[in-house]
Amino acid sequence: MRISHRGNELAGSGKRTATGKHRASRPSSGTEELVLPSTLESLEKIDRVTLRVAKLAGLTGESVDSVAIAVIEAVTNAIVHGNRKSASKTVMIRYGWKPGSITVTVHDEGEGFDLSCVFDPTDPVRCMACSGRGIFIMRQVMDTVDFCMPKGEGTTVTMTKAGEAPRS
Repeated sequence: MRISHRGNELAGSGKRTATGKHRASRPSSGTEELVLPSTLESLEKIDRVTLRVAKLAGLTGESVDSVAIAVIEAVTNAIVHGNRKSASKTVMIRYGWKPGSITVTVHDEGEGFDLSCVFDPTDPVRCMACSGRGIFIMRQVMDTVDFCMPKGEGTTVTMTKAGEAPRS
């Protein structure tokens, strides 16, 4: 596993909570990249990192949860469908954030796929299928979801999410 981090993770002086944990006093910006083995056990780490980074970006509530759901779906697809759970392949996850928004890129080493052949999980014929909802979920909860699949170079999905507008 490889992890690299750049940026101002804790903007300002930060504060300690009652439990002694350090937290940012305001949203920050930065990047972080993880390269993990193609195992479903990697999903727990992805969830923890995604929740932390979304909060560093200043996202709250439903936006944080939406990002976590979408990233778990994208990484699960990369492990299961892209890399076919091959222990010799890895999944790269890159986070980029700034106050109020986050971009997450997930890349696998698979063969790619034809996006037009992905079934519509809302079709009554498919609604009871036990899989096939990942891309649909990502598109529902994120602001943008883009796929790039150059022949023989794996699949890259890039997703963005901005936080809710402040209420007056």
